[in-house]
Amino acid sequence: MSLALSSTTHNKTAPLKTLNNQRWIFSALLFIALIALALRIQNSWHRINQISDSYPYLQLGGDEIDYETLAHNLLQGSFFEKPWRVPVYPMFIAAIYLILGERSAEGLLYIQAFVGVAPVLLTFFLARRVTKVLPALAAAGMVALDTSLIDHSKLIYSEILYTPLLLISLLTLLWAVESPRLSRFAWAGATMAIVTLCRPTSALIPLILPFLLPRAWNIKKKLLAFLIYGSSMVAIIAPWTCHNWRQYGRFLPLSVSSGVTLWQGSPEFYHLTKNGRNQLDIYDEELNPERNGGHDPKTIEGDQYFRRLAIRSILAEPHVYLEYSLKKAAYLWFGSQAAGALTYFDLYDWKELREWASFSLPKLIGMFVVGQMPLVALGAVLILCRLRRLRPLTPFILVCGYFTIIHMITWPEIRYSSPLHPLLAVIIAVAAFEVVEWKRHRKKSLRCRQQEVKIYERYCC
Repeated sequence: MSLALSSTTHNKTAPLKTLNNQRWIFSALLFIALIALALRIQNSWHRINQISDSYPYLQLGGDEIDYETLAHNLLQGSFFEKPWRVPVYPMFIAAIYLILGERSAEGLLYIQAFVGVAPVLLTFFLARRVTKVLPALAAAGMVALDTSLIDHSKLIYSEILYTPLLLISLLTLLWAVESPRLSRFAWAGATMAIVTLCRPTSALIPLILPFLLPRAWNIKKKLLAFLIYGSSMVAIIAPWTCHNWRQYGRFLPLSVSSGVTLWQGSPEFYHLTKNGRNQLDIYDEELNPERNGGHDPKTIEGDQYFRRLAIRSILAEPHVYLEYSLKKAAYLWFGSQAAGALTYFDLYDWKELREWASFSLPKLIGMFVVGQMPLVALGAVLILCRLRRLRPLTPFILVCGYFTIIHMITWPEIRYSSPLHPLLAVIIAVAAFEVVEWKRHRKKSLRCRQQEVKIYERYCC
């Protein structure tokens, strides 16, 4: 009778304990998400608050003008009449304008603040694939406080949408690998195609898929997964490619910027930057059709022209291209003066940053901490190698390596690496957790040895 009562009590308390754990996890994740939302709304508000009587509208610059203009043209019935951009982010902006009922860049920034919270939640779910709850919450917290990801909300750049889309595509890919079914690989390929239509750099990511698949799979099974994943990507991208064919009469899978980015990664561009010129200055001269003989990089002909220049330069000076490519690996994660952005070493001159951009002290601290993430993540990888706990994180490391190689071949900017920060956060959190677990097990085993020695001394000596 007592045994039955004990069993009944255990059956009641176990689900209750699980429910309490789930409530605690939900509350912690909600708290982190609310902090992330508050920071991003404040960031958007700060930029919008700069609007004055002399400038009654939000002042756009750089790529923002292209994206916003394409979105406005979409609502006017003009469907991507220039081959300069891929469609996902401009269509996102157009959808927001349609919902708001007006062309409001200010409203867009506030909505982007909410979109910016998605990477926080997705990082948690991604981390839970490879680790326990506490390190997953720590990774989500790092993403919530990441200054580079917070800045996405105030800029009309594709990173705000590209980051959550990339994390979703990685989640679906891990889902397919862990529970392999053909339909799941098709879904994973479809999500990666949408990522590619937001930014073309992920177009070749199926090449790393064989390295993500279980070692126990035979070649036939791996080849089938690769073909389904790649075919799904092609099927989703195909309508856009068909549009380009009808519009321009050329086979253009995505957009025309590849020739320019390849030229920016060539020795010819490298020599220009070594002479002290930055990217904006080169854009105004060498990439300006009014000054370069009429070669517009935003057209198919101009793109082909700069691609030919890049290939000619690479073949003429392969050793310089190799040197430049190795430097570009660092530029992607730590920035370069040529790109006209803050670099890793600029983060140590707080006085200059306060005078130049009026950054607040909390902002400077956040920027400095985030600037160390690539180095800390590299150290975390080495620690996990030493502890032999690296294999679960292989997908994240391969994805970071893939984008590093792509930008080594073409052109890097530090903002291109910010969508990968959630992966760095997962790597760092997992490494910290594994170190704590290793120390705990080591202390436990040491105590056990000491107890064994005491027992031996008591009974045998």
